[in-house]
Amino acid sequence: MNTEHEQLSRSLEDLKAKNANSQKTVLSLEVAVANRGAAAEEAVDVYTRLLSNLGLFPPLPPPLQDIDLRVELNTASSQPENLLKGADVRHVVKPTLNAIIEGKRGDRAAVESERIKVDHELDQLISECENLEDEINEMEKKVMVLNEQADDLREASLFPISNSYPQFDSDTLLLLRICRSHRERPS
Repeated sequence: MNTEHEQLSRSLEDLKAKNANSQKTVLSLEVAVANRGAAAEEAVDVYTRLLSNLGLFPPLPPPLQDIDLRVELNTASSQPENLLKGADVRHVVKPTLNAIIEGKRGDRAAVESERIKVDHELDQLISECENLEDEINEMEKKVMVLNEQADDLREASLFPISNSYPQFDSDTLLLLRICRSHRERPS
């Protein structure tokens, strides 16, 4: 009977140790569940803020106007399928978000294409402006040369025209005579 008593005492001690380990495990699991619940609530809050910032609260633009992307966390539920309230994440929320993303990508591609087109047109306009600026600079140089020649002609017209000015060719002398006759006309 003594051996039976000793076996029962050892069994009791083993069960007490297992019970203590089980309680420690339960406590650590409860803490882990509480931490995960808080993390899940934070994730749902971040998701809700993103929906708000992106303008995806109901009503969504057509053809998605009947879909509500909001979800709520129900940590009090004992059944995993009831933890999230709202549309089915796998079958409704995720495909809807993917459709919205694809639409936005298409819009972005169109905007980028338009930006490239505008940049190209702007580059063409800048090139044309540079060409016009070069032409204007050339014209200014020609005008300056013509003004200098006109000043020389004016100065030369003040003196009598004769063959004593060999630096002028016959066309210039003719032009000088015309200028002089024009000046000598009575007004």
